[in-house]
Amino acid sequence: MVNTMVINYELIIIIYLILTIVSFYPIIYQLIIISMGRNVHDRSKIKSTNSEIKGRVFLVIPVKSEPLDLVEASMKRLASLQSGLNVIYILDNYDDNTLNIVRAMGNRYGFRIIHREKPSGYKGGALNHVIKRIEAGPGDYMLVLDIDSVISQEAINELIRHAGSAGAVVPHWVVSNKDDSLLARGQWIGYLFFFRVLRALNELIGWVPILGSGSLVSIGALKRVGYWPEDVLEDVELGVRFFINDLRVAYVDNALTNVEVPVNYVGFLRQQLRWSFGVGRVIRKYLWQVMRRKHGTAVLLYLGQYSAYVLQLISILMLAAMNIAGIGIPPWAFITLLVIVVPSLLMYLYSLLMLDREFGGDPRRDIFAINSANLAFIMALPRIAAANLMGLLNVGRIKWIPTPKGSRKWAREGINLFPEYLMTTLIITAFILSIVHLELTNILITLPYLAGYVRGLWRILNGTL
Repeated sequence: MVNTMVINYELIIIIYLILTIVSFYPIIYQLIIISMGRNVHDRSKIKSTNSEIKGRVFLVIPVKSEPLDLVEASMKRLASLQSGLNVIYILDNYDDNTLNIVRAMGNRYGFRIIHREKPSGYKGGALNHVIKRIEAGPGDYMLVLDIDSVISQEAINELIRHAGSAGAVVPHWVVSNKDDSLLARGQWIGYLFFFRVLRALNELIGWVPILGSGSLVSIGALKRVGYWPEDVLEDVELGVRFFINDLRVAYVDNALTNVEVPVNYVGFLRQQLRWSFGVGRVIRKYLWQVMRRKHGTAVLLYLGQYSAYVLQLISILMLAAMNIAGIGIPPWAFITLLVIVVPSLLMYLYSLLMLDREFGGDPRRDIFAINSANLAFIMALPRIAAANLMGLLNVGRIKWIPTPKGSRKWAREGINLFPEYLMTTLIITAFILSIVHLELTNILITLPYLAGYVRGLWRILNGTL
C-alpha cells in the first residue's frame, strides 16, 4: 500500500512538472521563431513586387457607439491625407439624432457614411455589409482602420506597394499611448517583441495573422474564402482562412500604424477575454485544416498560445493542492524547473529590455512597466483560461465590448473581482500550509505566485493597475 502511494505521488509530480514546463511554451516558441528568423538569408519572400493596384482602395472605419469627438478626430486625420482613397464609415448602434450629426461631419469632409439598422455578425458583419453595399469587385481592396488608429500616407503607400504579392498586407502597430500608464507602457514593450515575432514568421513561412486595424485586404481574396468571418475575432480567423486556402498574408515592417492599448486592468481584461475566446473558436473550427497544410504546425503553435494559460492555471491549482495536502515537490523536480523555465524567462526579459533600449526607453525604469503587464496577465489568468476553454469547447458566449477608447479608456468601471479574490486567497492558503508542512521546495515555487497575486490584487484595488 505504501509503495502504491509513493508511485501515485511521483506520478502527480511528473504530471505537474510536464504541465508547468509546457505552459511556458509560448515564451520558448517566440524566442525560437525570432532566432530562426534572424538566420534566414533568403529575403525574397518580403520583397515588394512594386505592382500597381488597378482597382479601387476603400478605407473602411467600423464605428460602434463611439463618442462624437472620437469620430470627428478620426475624420480630421483622414482628411489630411492625400491618398485619394474612398473613405467609408460604417456605423452601428446610433440613434437618429447622433446619426444625423455624423452624416453632417461626413459631408463636410467628403466621406461616405453607412448605417446598419440591424447590426449582426460583429465587426466582420459590418465589413461584409460595406463590401456588398458598394458592390466592390475582385480587383478592389479594403483597408480597415479602427476609429482610434492613426495611419500615415507613407504607411498606406507601403501597404499598397506590397499588395500585388499577397492576398492581405499587415502593418506594424506602434502603441501611441504608451505613456498613459505603466500598464500601457508594458504593453508597448510587449508589442515591440510581438512584431519581431511577426517579422520572423513572415520571413520563415510567408504568413502572419491579419490584424484588425491597418491591414489591406484584397476583395477578390475575401470573396474566395467566404468574406470576413462574422465571429468575435474576425481578423485572426480571416488570416487562418487565407492560410488554408494558400493565400499569402505579408507583413510590412515599415508600414506603421499607431494604435491605442488599454490603460487599466478592466480594459485590458475585456480585450484579452475576447482574444482568448476568439482564438479558441478559431482553433476548434480549423484545427485539422491547418494541420494538413505545410507550416501548419508553426501556425497552430502561434494560435495555441492562449491555450497555454489553461495549462498554467491547472499547474497553479495542482501546486496549491499539493501544498494543502502536504505533498512535497522533490529537489530533482525543482531543479528541472529551474534549468528549463528560469533561463527562458530571463532570456525573454532580457529581449524585452533590449528592445526597450533600442526604441528609446529606459530599461531601469521600464522593468516596472513590464511587471505591470505581467501582473495584469497573472490576475486575469483564470478568466483568460476559462474564455479559451469556452471557445475550444463551443460553450457559452463572450459579450463583445469594444476596447475602451478616447476618454472612455480612463473609466474605472465596476467589475466583479471574485475570481481575483479567490485565486489570491488560494495562493495565500497554499503558501501558509507549505510552511506548516515544512516543504522548502514548495515554498520556493509558490513564493513568486504569492508575490504576483498579492501585489496584483492590491494594485487593482488601489487603482494603479
